[in-house]
Amino acid sequence: MPKTHRCREIVLLPLLLILGMIAWAALHHPPGGTLNDWSYLASVPAPLVLQAHEEGKLISPGAWADILALRSTLPRNCGPLVAQLKEGMKFTGLNWAGIAKSDAKTVAYRRTLLLKYPVFQIGAYTFPVNGRHWYEDTFGAGREGGKRRHEGTDIFGSEGTPIVSACSGKIERLGWNRLGGERVGVRGDDGNYYYYAHLQKISPGLQRGQRVARGETLGTMGHTGDALTTPDHLHFGIEIPDGHWINPYQFLRVWEENS
Repeated sequence: MPKTHRCREIVLLPLLLILGMIAWAALHHPPGGTLNDWSYLASVPAPLVLQAHEEGKLISPGAWADILALRSTLPRNCGPLVAQLKEGMKFTGLNWAGIAKSDAKTVAYRRTLLLKYPVFQIGAYTFPVNGRHWYEDTFGAGREGGKRRHEGTDIFGSEGTPIVSACSGKIERLGWNRLGGERVGVRGDDGNYYYYAHLQKISPGLQRGQRVARGETLGTMGHTGDALTTPDHLHFGIEIPDGHWINPYQFLRVWEENS
């Protein structure tokens, strides 16, 4: 074989391998967004989401996302833009006079996130505790003397309170582990992993690989695993497809109001 052909093969082979790996990752990566996308969504205050839904009702079904993208990005000078929406102007026809192009691009991108990921859409998710409860934002708090960080929200209530699936999906993990005790892990249809821990018991008949519907009972509240000395509660966590755990607190507040 001529040297030129061998050189071409040497150059092309690594390139083909890289392209193959990229194609494989694209085909096998579950649906879901990047950490930056979800960090934005998790940072939007629940009252702002609920306000946007109330305002959007009077305009069109998707107007809440237009308003929320504007109010969460341009809190001080979004008034004229929101007024245009309320007067019937489509988002694509807004007059952005006085707004920096970079800010306008950020608003447009965040609007696509709000429409793409249904975490704030009414009826798409359900609050995971079906009974009296209380909770606060403790995401990132120290655990085991600072050896690890709290990667979820603890929702307190009475032992035996039904725990339901926040969304539709497939059961990926089931049963006992050291920290979570009796736990259920659901891979949501949105690609995220939803973690329900410290259950008193798991609903009979649940199996790995089984599909569950939004609102379907997964078990009951307890204090198993490393929660033996704490009041009864559900540890609720959300892991996005790239392996990062995100703060579910604002999502929970919105689902609580809409459930």
